[in-house]
Amino acid sequence: MKKYSHAWIAFMAIKRLEVIASTTDSSILKDGNDDIKKQAQSLVKWFKNYRDFVIEGAWYPDDVFKDMSTSHIVKYKPSEEGKYTTFRGMPASHSITNMMKKKSPLYNQPYDITQGNCADRCEAIAHSIVDNFKILTKEDRGCPIATTNNHIALRFFILSHYVADCHMPLHCDYRPFSDEKGVHGAIEKKWEDQIKKSFEIDVDNNRFNYDPDGYPLQTKSVTPFVQSVMEEIATRQYIHSWGAGNSSTWDYMSSVSQYSYLFSYYLIPLTFQNTQGINEFMEQTEWGQHFDDYNKMIFSDAIDSIARIWLHVWIKYKNWAK
Repeated sequence: MKKYSHAWIAFMAIKRLEVIASTTDSSILKDGNDDIKKQAQSLVKWFKNYRDFVIEGAWYPDDVFKDMSTSHIVKYKPSEEGKYTTFRGMPASHSITNMMKKKSPLYNQPYDITQGNCADRCEAIAHSIVDNFKILTKEDRGCPIATTNNHIALRFFILSHYVADCHMPLHCDYRPFSDEKGVHGAIEKKWEDQIKKSFEIDVDNNRFNYDPDGYPLQTKSVTPFVQSVMEEIATRQYIHSWGAGNSSTWDYMSSVSQYSYLFSYYLIPLTFQNTQGINEFMEQTEWGQHFDDYNKMIFSDAIDSIARIWLHVWIKYKNWAK
């Protein structure tokens, strides 16, 4: 994903949390879980003070860290003699998992992991956010070794980048689609073009213009894909659990990468080569022929995952602070 796509996804994760905090609809939050709603509300209130950092923070991994060949990916390869055969659990609301369990011929088939440590990176950043909150609580205001809320907010948005990347199917497929000059880059450019068309961006100040609620201000040309994602995150059920057998950010992101791998192989046949262009991709692949439908699944799952991980991090800190 590119700069404004990452930033918009992070904003939509905040909006997703706001939906969770304010809903009275049991189809969105079962049993009206008051503690989850209260924690989501307090996190959204905290986030609203740092919205100008979203674009910069969400783009730091590409612009500054430049660890794309390791920490933005987990590359899977199907193999009859593969080392692994287990597929992890996921929350029932994760749309790609639900589809792949039914439709992927590679589900529960052996595979190898060839490259990448995105789950490790996400776990490390999640821990660092909690640790920095603890330092902020412990040290006196103005102490030279203390962190700041600005710094912590930046780390939340940095974390969102890695989580979103793991939802991009090509980040979990060992086939050579990751060349930014090839299909991978062309797909992400199409996403970026839709975001830039749909929202007002203050390029000079590296921020979105905001609507009265503090979210990116929509233009009169919001695309159907963007509109469908916003509708999905406003109505999708929120499940706070990591999924069966999972107990941490690392477990959860490892699960995400597995189903992104399955999704990539479902969307792009083995016969398609990266040397072919975006026009061939749009004509010859399942993904290209139903482009916006599958993009909606990718973006909506990514937004939901970021909101879930952020909320787990926040609750972990709040429970420590009691």
